[in-house]
Amino acid sequence: MILAILDMGLIFFGYVTTIWFYQVFSIPLEGESINPFWLLAPSAAAFIFFRFFDLYKDLRRNNIQTQLYSIVLPMILFSGFISILSFLGTLNIYRKSFFIEALFIQIILLAAVHAGIWYLANTLHGRKKVIIICDDQNTGQSLAQKFLNHKWFEISGFLPLTQIKDLENHVNKFDVFLLAPTVIGQKKNDIISLCIKNGKEILTVPQVSELFVQTAKTQQVDDMLVFSINPAGLNLWQRINKRVFDVIISLLMLALTSPVFLILLMLIPLTSKGPAIYKQERIGLNGKPYWIYKFRSMIQDAEKMTGPVLAAKKDTRITAIGRFIRAVRLDELPQLLNVIKGEMSLIGPRPEREYFISQFKEEFPDYSHRLTVKPGITGLAQVLSYYSTTVDDKLRFDLLYVRNYTFSLDLKILFQTFQVILQRDRAQGLLENNKYVQQNLKNARTIKDIS
Repeated sequence: MILAILDMGLIFFGYVTTIWFYQVFSIPLEGESINPFWLLAPSAAAFIFFRFFDLYKDLRRNNIQTQLYSIVLPMILFSGFISILSFLGTLNIYRKSFFIEALFIQIILLAAVHAGIWYLANTLHGRKKVIIICDDQNTGQSLAQKFLNHKWFEISGFLPLTQIKDLENHVNKFDVFLLAPTVIGQKKNDIISLCIKNGKEILTVPQVSELFVQTAKTQQVDDMLVFSINPAGLNLWQRINKRVFDVIISLLMLALTSPVFLILLMLIPLTSKGPAIYKQERIGLNGKPYWIYKFRSMIQDAEKMTGPVLAAKKDTRITAIGRFIRAVRLDELPQLLNVIKGEMSLIGPRPEREYFISQFKEEFPDYSHRLTVKPGITGLAQVLSYYSTTVDDKLRFDLLYVRNYTFSLDLKILFQTFQVILQRDRAQGLLENNKYVQQNLKNARTIKDIS
């Protein structure tokens, strides 16, 4: 809350500084000159955009690039929105370009202050020594990859489950304990109890049942406390609310992107053989199949020889223009038609083919819970995970969305999708640094060795 108030103050100061520049350089004004304190209202309104981009998440768990993106993008969107009101004459103050001109000053102020606070917070807290509790070293290496973009964590080593009895003697030598997904049952309870007793932070990868318990409501049956866990899915009011939102936003986005739509309809057939749009069967709500529409980004009949396969990072089947439209997600535009038809939603788990769903269900029995809501063009897994994120990790994000759906969450995901499109390097970071992790953990030590 303190940081939010500081941000609103910086935005207001940016407006005042812009007015001062007008006076110093005798810049002619177009509108009426008002009391600058009237600008407190738009300064406060910017906070809403910052919330949509999760600017106020724990600074120690965000890298500086994410922090800056979460400042620049919402400020551009907010200033663009309020500038439209200014150009339409609704806000006839100073100059019609006032909010755009103030934007540059505000971004510099916000970025400088947030970068300073981020650095100070991480310096004061120092690097956290992390011990990974897992089955073996290979599991430890795969989990250690998740810490690559968090430079304030230091992987001290790993503790195999076979040596868990050694934890109590050395628990005070480390700051954070990460529990692998395979650490379950009484062992998990004992580790958590020990860490809490010694004031240590525990990071756990949740099981599906734990995600369900997270949203459970507490009830009392006689003198007994119980958790009430409802089935997965949305209630009637949530479905109506989501449908109205989907139709309105999809029609608006189709209208705004219609020029791009028409250009791609003509350009794709000219650059590679085949139609501009292709359809493919996907599995939707409650396992019902439907045809998804996409702009073709691969050569025609790309799977004729290979059968169903997932796209690789440097897939030779992708055309030149296809690589571009996939990077900026333009290949997904025709799915707005699926949303209007009611087969998809704007926000939800990404749809998959029956061929892959059958495989995933065998390995992850809880995968079918994803089908209790309509598939989406974008989703929580798309804004919080990476291109190389494993199926089980993406599944956790999808189920987290299913269990925690709210209208405001849909808005946040929609806004943050723009950020993901601009941060395309996020999808490559883990892949490029994989050798770095393996090299650093090649001789990872156990607690006994560290001692």
